[in-house]
Amino acid sequence: MNCLRFHRDIQPAGGDELPPGASARGRERSGGHLVRSSAPVGFGRSLYSMVGVTMSRVTFMKRMIVLGLALLLPAIVHGGTGETTAGPKLGTNGTAVPEGWLQLPSRELVLDLRHESLEYGARRDAGEFLDAILNVLLEANYHVLLSDEFILDEINYYRTNLTREAPIQMSGAILACLEKARASGVLDWDSFKQIPKPGLVATERHLPWMGPPFKARAISLGGAEATNLACLHLSLKWASRSYGGAVQFSRRPGGLPGERVLLEGENALWAFAAVMRLERGGRTLFEKRYPQDEWQRAYVTILDRPAPKATQAILRDLITGLKAKPVPVPGPGGKKSRKSRTPTLLDPGLQQQ
Repeated sequence: MNCLRFHRDIQPAGGDELPPGASARGRERSGGHLVRSSAPVGFGRSLYSMVGVTMSRVTFMKRMIVLGLALLLPAIVHGGTGETTAGPKLGTNGTAVPEGWLQLPSRELVLDLRHESLEYGARRDAGEFLDAILNVLLEANYHVLLSDEFILDEINYYRTNLTREAPIQMSGAILACLEKARASGVLDWDSFKQIPKPGLVATERHLPWMGPPFKARAISLGGAEATNLACLHLSLKWASRSYGGAVQFSRRPGGLPGERVLLEGENALWAFAAVMRLERGGRTLFEKRYPQDEWQRAYVTILDRPAPKATQAILRDLITGLKAKPVPVPGPGGKKSRKSRTPTLLDPGLQQQ
């Protein structure tokens, strides 16, 4: 089946496209007649296969888009100068952060990701957030140790939603692998790879377990020895709002207006507020808060939505923190002068002075 036109409009008081695993009845409008359709409206679902459109939810493509935008946006914001400027005010997503705040000599880091009010509908966004964070750290050649608290939260989630995360054989296998890893202290990625993948939707919904990162061998569990390492805390508080979505396509090339089909559905759109904090030896070296983005009446693209937008802000700050710290430039007369900047955030470089 060929797709002639693809149209999508998202507005409140309807509902967002359905998350993986959810089903709802849509309305199919064809030739002026309104009929009921059981086709689900959501990324990766059969609807998009039917119209021949591959969305940015494809795991590999999405990883490249997320990392690419996070790399490009700082250069655009700062005009390509590489300089760090003070943001408008403390506590906003646009507040600039100092370069090198995440530079660690040991290249080992404990990642403690905690979710508040994480529900079944937000699972996909939560998994993709973690996947993006891991890939940024791994590309910087960091060895990431997942905190025991995070693994325990994952275990509790799968226990609670075991029957909802279909197929149950897959969710049960993920739960078994996580419980075995926590009991043994060893994260066996080969055991996760042996879990049958029912489809792309399930893979993306359960990242990183069903789709290990490129350098998964550099991810392990944090044990007693991890207490002396720096810890990157990420706390996310989730919220949702009902939105509506629709897809319009033609049944055949050159189809008449009456042959166009409109499928509509509704579900929740997710957003989160976040706090990112770096601690080492009982000291807070860096902290930044990311308020939840305000709800809009409509979103043109996926990246305009609250969760992906907040994710991009956090990724940009991570990449800035992984850059080398600015080297003092000699001033007039051969004396070294430091670049002046407003210490709006807790900066390890400033604390060591």
